[in-house]
Amino acid sequence: RDHAGNAARAALGCRTRLDELNKGSAAFRGYTVAHRMGLNSGAALVGNIGSRRRFNYSVMSDAVNVASRLEGANKYYGTTIIASEMTVALTGSTFAWRELGAIRVQGRAAPVKIYELLAAAGQETPQQAASAAAYAEGLSYWRKREFEAAAKCFAQVAGGDTPSTLFLSRASVLANDPPGPDWEPVNALGGK
Repeated sequence: RDHAGNAARAALGCRTRLDELNKGSAAFRGYTVAHRMGLNSGAALVGNIGSRRRFNYSVMSDAVNVASRLEGANKYYGTTIIASEMTVALTGSTFAWRELGAIRVQGRAAPVKIYELLAAAGQETPQQAASAAAYAEGLSYWRKREFEAAAKCFAQVAGGDTPSTLFLSRASVLANDPPGPDWEPVNALGGK
């Protein structure tokens, strides 16, 4: 079973279909519909949960909580599909991923590395590849506390890439006002 790969393929399919509908559907005329998805892998309790008087088909677990938080993290990064390091590890090199950084989600102490799903492997656009390369270089400098160098990398693609724009702003602030020695390159996301 390839649950992680199937989830990634389904997410890409949903994104493609929604793009098509936004461009040409009469029902969508005058509107743009957006979506966000969070992909995470792990054990979960799935089924009808409750009592005879009231029950719902639901899912529960830490893995589900993380997936829900990743869906919300898309708002912060300006992306549509974010996956955890656990899902990325299970898909191998089947997809093109861009590491966005590490986050600490509400309800969990340990940080989670997160990745943006760009495309199936070998199908990313030249713009996606260029943005991912500049971002990866900037993220490397970011983690080493070299904020001016990080800002230069993010600035290369910031105009057309929301995560790079976000990190350019943050790197510029930290270059002018460096954080204390207890700083860690982890973003804390409080809500969804």
